[in-house]
Amino acid sequence: MQNKSVSLGMLLKNALTAHSYSLRYFAELTSIDKATISRIINGKRKPTLKQLKIFSSTLKVPLNELIESIDHNEESKPIEVGNSEPEKLPASPSIDEIELLEQVIHLHDQSITVAKVQEEWERCQEYAGTNEGNGMIKEGFEAKVNHFGNTGTYIDQLKSWHLKLLKSQGTKRELAIIGGALLYFVLPLDLLHDYVFAVGYLDDCMAIQLASNRLENNA
Repeated sequence: MQNKSVSLGMLLKNALTAHSYSLRYFAELTSIDKATISRIINGKRKPTLKQLKIFSSTLKVPLNELIESIDHNEESKPIEVGNSEPEKLPASPSIDEIELLEQVIHLHDQSITVAKVQEEWERCQEYAGTNEGNGMIKEGFEAKVNHFGNTGTYIDQLKSWHLKLLKSQGTKRELAIIGGALLYFVLPLDLLHDYVFAVGYLDDCMAIQLASNRLENNA
């Protein structure tokens, strides 16, 4: 998983350099307009899921790393795209994070939906309020974080929430939302209800995003 300071643009530029691909050659490989790639790298537009999948396949960069890096809004040094001025096009609409995650998950298992993840996360909220659930979070969080690389947008969010839960910083409702997301993250697969999640960290990301949205709506 990429370092939390790496934006999508920087991640793509590093991958292009590693493969010794020029922007023109990369555009030919992907059949994506060179100006479009330049705008994505420079943070001028959001990529589509189809474009992310092409980038991932062509550059051998895990798709989940590309998805996480979208959240970083660092300014990237502009890339030369030739002598012509970039065409003036409106920025594409922002990708809804939950919708994007669902689409990626469906590449692996179409039975896993936002509704199912939300149902499981809400069950975890109730269990997180018990002594047993709280104990599972305290005992299992660090090991699970280390397993997934200890960095990244979603991991950083979980680490922040974990500190808040330990210090009881927040309302009872906020701590329940946070506790549910943390417990969802640390629970062993054989404790999940009704079905087995086959795509690992991606469904955790969806649960984290659901919790983030709920906290924002409650603010």
